[in-house]
Amino acid sequence: MKITERRINYKLGDTIKIRPLFDVHMGVKACDVPAFKDTLSKADEDTYFIGGGDMIDAVHAKDPRYRKSNDPFKGDAVIDNQIDMMIDLLKPYKDKLLGLGIGNHEDEITKRCGTNPITRMCNTLEVPSLGYSGLFKLVFSEDGSRGRTVIIRYHHGWGGGSRTQGADLTKFSKDMQYWDADLFLYGHTHRKIVDELPRLGLSGMKLVAKPKVLCICGTYLKTYLDGNDPTYSEVKGYPPIAVGGVVINIQPDSKWVKMKAYLD
Repeated sequence: MKITERRINYKLGDTIKIRPLFDVHMGVKACDVPAFKDTLSKADEDTYFIGGGDMIDAVHAKDPRYRKSNDPFKGDAVIDNQIDMMIDLLKPYKDKLLGLGIGNHEDEITKRCGTNPITRMCNTLEVPSLGYSGLFKLVFSEDGSRGRTVIIRYHHGWGGGSRTQGADLTKFSKDMQYWDADLFLYGHTHRKIVDELPRLGLSGMKLVAKPKVLCICGTYLKTYLDGNDPTYSEVKGYPPIAVGGVVINIQPDSKWVKMKAYLD
């Protein structure tokens, strides 16, 4: 588990946007590359990205999930090609990248092949490697004063292909009980869901609303493709899922922050 910090300067009234990048699965035909590029293109000076694992598909030829018809590369260096693709796409935004986390797909490569794709990407992009889960401390400062802190609890996610949104929401909502954090980011299930748990706290001697925000952060992997060659998701009978992610707006104010998550 990793603990990381990033300091961000702001002016009162600014809205800082966090765009999680989870379950991209770059490097297979089912990956919606145009949709991923569109998410990246929405960046402005107040936008930051955080990678939550399965950034690349990382399924090699000996993996039972591998299917040549879903592999767009001609050569044998499939994993290297996927890493290079992701680095090329993220490089223009590396200053806005809070870090990259590990997913079960990259972890499988590390266990079986002795190399960590996420570490390789982070070293090239010069951004933090966030591990499989962790706590990320966002410290907002206005010219060295009016400090505001938001704690992110992130985890790539766990559990097999649940068939309902309610099951996913219940599973991750339970995890929220055990962590002193403000924003919770999860992946793995490929769904896009946002929720909010009301919470009250103190700012000095004033009672303030400090809700916990939960995001299940979506995917850029299509469930089905046109044609005779099925995806892994089609073979397993998974329901269609909308491609895309979520965005969290954070606006520091005179008490703490206003924070709201939206489906993108």
